[in-house]
Formats: sequence, structure tokens, C-alpha cells
Amino acid sequence: MAEHGESSEDRISEIDYEFLPELSALLGVDAVQLAKSQEEEEHKERMKMKKGFNSQMRSEAKRLKTFETYDTFRSWTPQEMAAAGFYHTGVKLGVQCFCCSLILFGNSLRKLPIERHKKLRPECEFLQGKDVGNIGKYDIRVKSPEKMLRGGKARYHEEEARLESFEDWPFYAHGTSPRVLSAAGFVFTGKRDTVQCFSCGGSLGNWEEGDDPWKEHAKWFPKCEFLQSKKSSEEIAQYIQGYEGFVHVTGEHFVNSWVRRELPMVSAYCNDSVFANEELRMDTFKDWPHESPVAVDALVRAGLFYTGKKGIVQCFSCGGCMEKCTEGDDPIQEHNKFFPNCVFLQTPKSSAEVIPALQSHCALPEAMETTSESNHDDPAAVHSTVVGLGRSEAQWFQEARSLSEQLRDNYTKATFRHMNLPEVCSSLGTDHLIGCDVSIISKHISQPVQGALTIPEVFSNLSSVMCVEGETGSGKTTFLKRIAFLWASGCCPLLYRFQLVFYLSLSSITPDQGLANIICAQLLGAGGCISEVCLSSIIQQLQHQVLFLLDDYSGLASLPQALHTLITKNYLSRTCLLIAVHTNRVRGIRSYLDTSLEIKEFPLSNTVYILKKFFSHNIKRLLEFMVYFGQNEDLQGIHKTPLFVAAVCTDWFENPSDQPFQDMALFKSYMQYLSLKHKGAAKPLQATVSSCGQLALTGLFSSCFEFNSDDLAEAGVDEDEELTTCLMSKFTAQRLRPVYRFLGPLFQEFLAAMRLTELLSSDRQEDQDLGLYYLRQINSPLKALTTYNNFLKYVFSHPSSKAGPTVVSHLLHLVDETELLENTYKNEDYVNHPPGTSRIMKGLKELWLLSPEYYSSFVSEHLLRIALNFAYESNTVAECSPFILQFLRGRTLALKVLNLQYFRDHPESLLLVKSLEVSINGNKVPKVVDYSVMEKSFETLQPPTIDQDYASAFEQMKEHEKNLSENEETIKSIKNIFPLQPPKISSGYWKLSPKPCKIPRLEVGVTNMGPADQALLQVLMEVFSASQSIEFRLSDSSGFLESIRPALELSKASVTKCSMSRLELSRAEQELLLTLPALQSLEVSETNQLPDQLFHNLHKFLGLKELCVRLDGKPDVLSVLPGEFPNLLHMEKLSIRTSMESDLSKLVKLIQNSPNLHVFHLKCDFLSNCDSLMAVLASCKKLREIEFSGRCFEAMPFVNILPNFISLKILNLISQQFPDKETSEKFAQALGSLRNLEELLVPTGDGIHQVAKLIVRQCLQLPCLRVLAFHYILDNDSVIEIARVATSGGFQKLEKLDLSMNHKITEEGYRNFFQALDNLPNLQNLNICRHIPECIQVQATTVKALGQCVSRLPSLTRLHMLSWLLDEEDMKVINDVKERHPQSKRLIIFWKWIVPFSPVVLE
Repeated sequence: MAEHGESSEDRISEIDYEFLPELSALLGVDAVQLAKSQEEEEHKERMKMKKGFNSQMRSEAKRLKTFETYDTFRSWTPQEMAAAGFYHTGVKLGVQCFCCSLILFGNSLRKLPIERHKKLRPECEFLQGKDVGNIGKYDIRVKSPEKMLRGGKARYHEEEARLESFEDWPFYAHGTSPRVLSAAGFVFTGKRDTVQCFSCGGSLGNWEEGDDPWKEHAKWFPKCEFLQSKKSSEEIAQYIQGYEGFVHVTGEHFVNSWVRRELPMVSAYCNDSVFANEELRMDTFKDWPHESPVAVDALVRAGLFYTGKKGIVQCFSCGGCMEKCTEGDDPIQEHNKFFPNCVFLQTPKSSAEVIPALQSHCALPEAMETTSESNHDDPAAVHSTVVGLGRSEAQWFQEARSLSEQLRDNYTKATFRHMNLPEVCSSLGTDHLIGCDVSIISKHISQPVQGALTIPEVFSNLSSVMCVEGETGSGKTTFLKRIAFLWASGCCPLLYRFQLVFYLSLSSITPDQGLANIICAQLLGAGGCISEVCLSSIIQQLQHQVLFLLDDYSGLASLPQALHTLITKNYLSRTCLLIAVHTNRVRGIRSYLDTSLEIKEFPLSNTVYILKKFFSHNIKRLLEFMVYFGQNEDLQGIHKTPLFVAAVCTDWFENPSDQPFQDMALFKSYMQYLSLKHKGAAKPLQATVSSCGQLALTGLFSSCFEFNSDDLAEAGVDEDEELTTCLMSKFTAQRLRPVYRFLGPLFQEFLAAMRLTELLSSDRQEDQDLGLYYLRQINSPLKALTTYNNFLKYVFSHPSSKAGPTVVSHLLHLVDETELLENTYKNEDYVNHPPGTSRIMKGLKELWLLSPEYYSSFVSEHLLRIALNFAYESNTVAECSPFILQFLRGRTLALKVLNLQYFRDHPESLLLVKSLEVSINGNKVPKVVDYSVMEKSFETLQPPTIDQDYASAFEQMKEHEKNLSENEETIKSIKNIFPLQPPKISSGYWKLSPKPCKIPRLEVGVTNMGPADQALLQVLMEVFSASQSIEFRLSDSSGFLESIRPALELSKASVTKCSMSRLELSRAEQELLLTLPALQSLEVSETNQLPDQLFHNLHKFLGLKELCVRLDGKPDVLSVLPGEFPNLLHMEKLSIRTSMESDLSKLVKLIQNSPNLHVFHLKCDFLSNCDSLMAVLASCKKLREIEFSGRCFEAMPFVNILPNFISLKILNLISQQFPDKETSEKFAQALGSLRNLEELLVPTGDGIHQVAKLIVRQCLQLPCLRVLAFHYILDNDSVIEIARVATSGGFQKLEKLDLSMNHKITEEGYRNFFQALDNLPNLQNLNICRHIPECIQVQATTVKALGQCVSRLPSLTRLHMLSWLLDEEDMKVINDVKERHPQSKRLIIFWKWIVPFSPVVLE
């Protein structure tokens, strides 16, 4: 066997690129770009993985076992992949062929694993049907002794003679040594890896690495004379006792099986179907309604079997169905015509051709004769237990053989395989579930250990009395029927050891029935009969070879005596029993069990498998299904039983048009199923649903998903009521008291929602009050959008005209519950939430921290959407309108809310909204941090010299730059897969023509964009035309304005604001801006270009109220302003920043003509005209903000006019210096008159240093102060004054205290400050940073005082303390304080410098 490795030309593509546009539309991403990136990553993984034939994964059962940890959210089942030769590698989702080493990472809805395998590696010898040692998942080690040894036993008495027979021992079995095999008495037969004992004739195969031939010999043929001559009886007993599975089973049980078939070598094309066996397909046509036997032969050869319904035949491989087959049709041609992708039809050779070819290829060794010993089809063959008995004594044997044939005939009928699930789910029968492996765990009764089992492992371990437990509809019946069917088919060697298998439903028996009577009634039909005496004799003789499959078990008390004895006194009959029991009834039978099997949640891959069977013609819908549950991770567990899957199928059949795959539809279908199943008990069912709903509701709002008997009693739930078991499960294992759970957490929320709607819709006031009490537990937007999001969705799925206004009003009021907001965010935790919910919750919290305004807009939009949907569902829009209109008044919302139906029905409500905003984000990735600028700022600094303990206070800039670069690349790749989608304007308000009301104000944010495409332009044209006022905010988007010229020209009279940052304006764009007659606000900042044409013509904006120009380092801005600039009479905000010398005359004149000036910011270096500037500013009584930076400032003239600004809220002089004490004292005195001041950034200089204490005391006169900053001027005395003023009742609204760069403060001064500072209830940001040359190495007492200080600041979320050298013990103190702080989840401490150098560390 050649080694298979992946070379450069083996780069493979798993992606079906022709279908990616469809996927792109569903996901809203560029699926092609995503696929290419994914393929590159997967190729790199492939190159690292081991290649070559993997003999350890020859066994399909072993391959299947590797998928225990595989993600179930896939479109291929583990069974399909294992059958196609794949095992899970453990590397991501990679699966690898044991033979050709093909590695796949993806699944496909359109292609089966075997199809993908064949397409990518058609030369794989496993696919070609060659003998590569594949072991079928139901295959066994024991083989029929088909050949006799030439020359008899004597020839192979010598070990060397036996060893010579292994000359052609197959490559795949080299893990088992021929020398060890020959020593154990075995001779190679020449067929695959089958060996035969020269003494007893026992044949064994399927040898794997690690097998012990002596142990296998002892287990399967313990009576062998050669074995007994080499091993003691104790050794043989130990071998048998230590064998895993197959208790009380020996080789003769398999060799003498009555159900054994001659099976071909397991093919990759069998699709895990027993009907891959041609003989079994032929058996299904026993009831074929057509006459021609020739036609039947042709149908069978075409891979078709009879379904038992209306002449419909089905392919075992592709699942395709055909009917109305007429004489003369060629089934293979018809099959190929309708199902051209069928793998069976594409198989190069059928199994019937492969096996003879294989046998002729592998010449028999000299050791083997050609005489057949097979006797399982010989009617005269005698069972081992009847050897030596007389004819009359062997009567039981003949009866047993006859009974076996009748049972097999019954189990292979379509009527047995197909059992319709009740009415609502009639489309899905049990035969569609036969091919699905349920997920099973094994629980040994005497041990707490649990372990997952594959179906082959279950079959290997069937013995004594076992049960299979599961929920209602979990697949227990199907599982038992599958066992019976597989046994009867003769295609499951693992079940050959059972001569008789009885599938009995216990729901239709009476206690007075005998066992033979039950079997006759249920299994043998009208013509079959067996006596109690004969049945008893058969069971007594066969013992472990009889398997009872008991379905619908409800308790021992209702059983006939014979079955009761089989269970409770199994040591008498020694038969095998597998009992299907509902989870809550296991306790009553546990003492008689050896092992309990539990059916776990139905894997989602099985759900997809079934849906593909029914809806293979509608792959798009299946794709939408996968996308929906991929995007809603928390919902992936809802298809937890086959019954729920049946509900999905029913919903799809009833709603053939594409519908959203909502979990509500699933749960509603399940409740409909219950109502149909229990038609005769409608009132008890309603009462049970109501009481369970109350329990669910109580549990939901106390985060309780497990309940005890007291909880059930309090809610009025009858734990012994059979109807309760349809909604809840009872768990008793390893518990003193039983625990009850609903069928799933989401199902609990669904029932709770039903109950809440019932309460709110009740005529009883106490019920309504109770419902309102529960509704009010959802007391914040965070809870509504995360914790209780699904619950509210379920409430809305039960629309009620009574509940509608109550729910809508409550939801719309949540946005304004600001006093609860912070506490909610502080107390909510992610731990107890599903992953998807936790991620959303975390994202919302971060959004709230970064931008409360954007957070408010986001939650407002979502709560409005939810509320409006419910109002429409409950048909209460008119009743809810007052709440809706009140909510809309004065709000800023996202533009997309206009797609809601309400704005089409009530367009006048749009007039109440303050504004609507739309964000257009391009795929350009701007540089977040320019590290070159940062490095330049550190050029003059010498690296500090510090002790080793403090080295962690400095981090290398290069490492951060590398990480940031990688993050930018990640962001870029993510952006590339998300194509820009224009805003959707397809419904709601946009359906109105003409528009009766316009959008009052449209805020357009454009970031990282290039020119707009045609689709975006068309949308903007329509949106602009529907807007009364338009405001632009553009950033990093050069060329965008020119690209939307047609839209601007149509609506130029509506554009009132344009803010532009970090972009270049072309001459055409500047001219375009100049055509906007209604422009009131213009902002240009951080650009490398001076838009001179725009500035030369500013006077044309006659209505201009705001002008912001921030162009540091650019040519003089003021000099390019037109002479007519001062004639702009409406200026309210003026912010000019330029580092060049400037002529202030135009500015002074403009201020003279601006009586309504509110904001004035100026940075420039021109020193003349300062007096005239101050004089003219003195007349601006309405100023609310003043900021001066640069040299265009004289302290005394400004201080003289400062008392005039009684409306001033922000004063920023942090970059100005007051050198003399007299001016500084006057400045301090003037501050006392600014009673409305909210932000004070104090100037620097020696004069200010001398009066710092006075300035601090003056703050007592500033009750509105929120921000206070002192740089460079504080010392020990003045900083302690801040603490004194705080304790005296000052600074009650202070949110930010910036004390950075005050190097005159000593460590002792800081310690005293920390010890005294208190009574700052709203302080969120404290800054005590120092320059690097002024690093401070603090003592433990100072760190302790800082920690105590932080503990006394309950609102603190940011602490900046760069250049404070802290060792490991210091950080432990700080972190301990942080953990106990009220804002522990929000508090961030900045203490590490990021620098381009490494400090000098002292050894």
C-alpha cells in the first residue's frame, strides 16, 4: 500500500464556488472572500498534519467513536462520515480518510461525504472497493470456517508450518504479528485477514493493533483442545472475564446463527443502509403490487427497495423515490434521469463485481482447500444445543427456527418499519429515523461513571436486563425497532448471536395475558401460533440468545406475570432484555437493571439529515435553516428529540413558502401534537399546561431551571400525572430527592410566556396583577434585549388584545429607567447565560461604557421594534398609539425604524422624532495609532534607571505596534468579507408615495468610505428627498461627496451641517459645498490640505452659525478668509486652531457682528490685536465655552473681562501661563462669579502656583463643576486643600479630577491627600500621572492609603497613575481593592508606560 501524502499539487478546494453568491446574500458577507481565506488557513493545517494509511482507523466503529466531541451543528452526520472512510482528527473540524489521507474541514448540504471524497480523491483504494482492511461498524471478529485445512490438522501441528501460511499476510494487519498468531494455533486462510485454528477450526478476522490472539482464541473458542493444552483453565477464565462486551457469548453463537447472511465486503457506497444488501432489497418486494418478476430484478439491481406504500420504490443510497414504474422501463435509466448525482449509480463496480475480483486477485495459499463448510442455509444443519438429542427432544429447535423466520418476516415488512407519529407529524414515520444514530450514554447502576456509547458499542454490550431511557418522543421506540429490523435483515453481524428477538409493545397488553399469547397477537399475525409450553422450552434452551425489546414500559404492576418474572428474576431465564422507559419511570425498575442507557439530545446533524431526506429539492431552504441556527447559537439545542424534528417537518409541509425558522413554530407544533394526541383529555391537558407554565414562570424569574416536588406542588403541578411527562422530565439517579426539569430551558421560557399571556388576559384582577408583577421584573433594556429576549419573543407569539397595551407600555418605558441602568449593568453576570446571550450582553455593556448616546439609540430602536411587532400581532395598535407617540417624542433613532409598518400607517408620528441617523461605513482601515509620532515625543527622554522589581511598569512600543498591526490586518480581512450594503428602504414608510411627512432631521455619518456606488447613490437620493434637514459627518472618506453629487444637487436646500475630518476635498467637492445655500455648520479638521477655495468663499454661507477649523501646522487659516467674512451675522460657535501666526482683525470684526456667540475656541501664535480681541469678547454675554491655546493670549486683559461671562460652562486655559501673583489672584477671585461653570482647566505658571489654594477654595462657589484640572502647579499644601474642600461639601458633582504632572507634590503629600480625600460621590476619573523623569517609587503605606482612597470613591471607573513604580506586592494591594470596588467590572487602572526604549534595570 503506497503512502499517501499531500504535496503542493494536492492543494484542494472543498468550496462549491458556484453556490457562494446565494450564501453571500443570506449571510450579508462576501462569501467568496471568506471562502478563499478559509481555504488558505485549512491548507496550512493540512500541510502540518500526518499523512499515510492509518491502520488504527480501519474500523468504522472506531472512526465513529472519534466523533464524540465533534460539533453537532453540521450538515453531515458522524455516521455518514465514518461510513465514507473519515475519522475526526481533533484538529478543528478536520476529518481524514484512513486510506488516502484526504483531509476535509467543511461539510456540504449539496454533497454527501462520499461524493466529496470521490470528487477530490477518485484514486482512493477504499472508494474503488479494494481490500484495504475496512471493518464495517456492525462487523464481528468471528468468521465462518469456510475452508478446510489441506492435509488435516496434523500438517499444522508445528508452529513453523503455520507461520509459513502467513506469507501473504495483508499490509493493513501488520499490527498483529503472524508469529504470535501462529503460536496461538492460527493458520492464515488467504482471505482478507482471516485466520483459522488448525485444532478447533475456529476462524477470526478483523485484527487490529494491540489485539492478543490468545485472548481472542480463549474468548471465542474456549473449548479448543490446543488452547487448553497451552493455557490453564484459570488463564482462559481470566481472558474471558477481561474481555470487553459480549458477555456469555462464544464463537458458536455467531457461527450457528439462523439470521446470518453472506455479506459482501463493506463498501463506502452503502450509505449506512441495510438495503445496500441486494438480497434484502429483493425481500421488500414480497408485497409488490406489480406482476412482472423481471421488473423486480431490474429494480433491485438499480439500488431500489419497496417502501410498502402505493408502489413507491426508494434508492438505498440517495434516498430518491420513484413511483408508477411501468413494464419496459429501465429502472437504472429512470433512476439516473431523476437522481443523476446518486453515488450508487456512480460506483465504478457494484459489490457483486468487487468481491469475486478481490477473491481472484488474492490467490488462496496452499494451506486451504476449496470445500465449503458453511451450513447456515442448510435446513438440516443442527444447532449445537441439539447435538445428541433424539428427534422428539429436538422439537423445540424446529419450532424455534420457524418462529425466527416468522419474526424476521414481520420485522422486515414496511408496515413494521413505518409507524406514523400522531396526526400532526404524519409526514415523518419511524422508518425515516431508522438510519439515524441517537446519542446514548451508558450508566452502570452500581457506579456513578457515565460514558458515551456508539450504537455498535451498545449492540456489543446487550446482556441481562438493561433499559433505554429518554423523554417523550426521544426515539426510544425507533431505537428498539431499529434493533429488531437490523437483526431480521441479517445485515448486522453484531446481532447474529440472538436466535430470537421479540419486539413487544407493553401499552396494548393486559396483566392476564400469557407471553406466548402476547407474541402471537403482536408479532405472528393470523397464521402464526406458539404454545406457552413450547415458548418456555425454547427460552430455557436458548437463554442468552433470546432478546426481548420491551417498549412503552409504564411500571411493573401492570405487567403480566411472565414478563414480570423475566425482569425481576432474570437469573432464571438468562435472557437479554432491553426496556424502553420514560426518564421519570426509571426509579421503579432500577434495582433490577445492570446497565441503563440514556438517550441524550437529538444531534442537530441528525435533524439536517432528516430534513435533507424530505426537502432535498429545496436546498435553499435547508441553507437558510443552517444560517438561521448558525446566527442564533442559543437556539441550536431546541430540536432535542425526533418528535421536535417531526414538528419542524410538519411546519415546513404546511408552510411550503420560505418562512423564518423560528423556534416558536417548533414549540407551537409540539403543543399542537400534544393536543391532538390527547383529544379526549383536553381540559386536563389545559390545566397541566397552565400549572406547568406557572412553575416555568416562577422559575424563570428566579433563574431556576431545576425543581423539586415542593416546587411542583406549590405551582399545582401533579408530578404523577402522565401529561406532565410530556412537558417535564424527572431525574432520580444519584439523588435523594428527584429533580424535575422542563424539556429544555427555551421550552421552559415558552411555557412561561404562555402563562404570562394567560395571566395578563385574564378577567380576574388578581391574575392581571400577578402577570404585571412578573412583567415588571424585566426592569431594564439590558434584560429585555438579552436575559429575557427569547421569553419576550415567545410572549409575542401568543398575541392577546388584553395583554398588548400593558406589554407595549412597559417596554417603551424601559429606555427611560436611568436610575436602574447602572445597577443592572453592575449586577448582571455572563456566567449563567448561553454563549450567544453572554456575547450580546457583553457587547451592550461595552457599548454603554464607550458611548451612552449610541447605546441609548440602539436600545430605543430595538425596544420600539419589539413593541410595535407585538402591537400589530395583538391587533392593539390603536390602543398602544399614545404610548408609542410619547416614546417617539424628541428621540434620535436609526433610519431603519422607518421600515416598520407603523410609520406607513402613521407617517405623522415622524414629526415627533428629533432626528434619524444613518451610518455608512466603508472597508478602508485607518491607522488607529501613529507610533512614529509617539516615538518622536520620547526622543529627548533618557531611559529611567529602576530596580528589577519595577521593570513591569514599562512595556516596549514595538510589541504593541506589532499587535496593533496584526489587529488591523484582522479588521481589514473581516471588513473585506462584509460587502457594503446600502441602507434598506424597502418597506414601511418607504412604501408611501408621495411622502405626507418628511424626516425632521437626517444625520448621515460616513466613515472610511471611498466613492459611493450606484446602489448607495439611489438609496441616498430617495432618503435625502424625504428629509427636511440633512447633517453630514464625514471621516476618512475622500471622494465621497463628489460621488453623491446627484443626490446633493436634488436636496441641496436641505443640507444644514457638514463636518469633515481626515479627508481631502477636491476642487469639485469644494465647489459642490459652496452650492449648499442652507448650510449652518461647517467643520474641517485633521486634514493635510487647506481647502482654500472653500475658505475664500465662506461669506456665501449667509446662514452660517458654526465654524470649526482645526488645521495644526497648516498655512495661516485666517489669512485666506474672505474680506466679507465678518459680515456673517449669525455665528454662534467659532473654533479656530492653527499653529501659524495669524491676523486677528477679521476675527475681531466677526465677533463684533455675532451677538449670539456661545462657543469660542482659539489657538494661534499671533501676539498683536489681543487687546481688541479681549475687548470685543467682553461684549459676548452669552458665551458658554472659552478655550485659549497658543500665544494669542494676554492674561490680565482676559482676567478683567472674565466676570462678564456669567453663562460660562467651560473654561479651558490649561496651556496658558500666569507668571505673576497679582493677575493670578484676580483670576481666582473672578472664578467665584462663574456660578454655572462645569469644566475648569486651570492655567499654569508661578502666579497660579502661589494662589492654587485660593483657586481650590473658590470651587466651593461652583456647585455645577464636573471637570477640574491642575497641571504643574500643585504642591503638598494645595493638593491637600482639594481634599479639605471635598470633605466640606464641595465638588459634589465632580466627575473628573486631573492632577497629572504636579511634580512638586512629594510622596508624603500624596499619602496625606489619599488619606484625607473623601465625599466625592460622582468622581469617575482620577489622574495622578507624572513624567517619566519624575517617576515615584512609593512605600507600602502610600499604596495602602491609595487603596483606601479608591475604596471611598464609589463611582470611580478610571485611575491614571503612570510613573508610579509598583512592585508585585503593591499591585496585589491595588487589585484586591479593585476586586472589592463597587465598579469592579468597569474600573480600569492605567499604570504602565508604552515606550520605544527599555529602562535601565539595576541588578
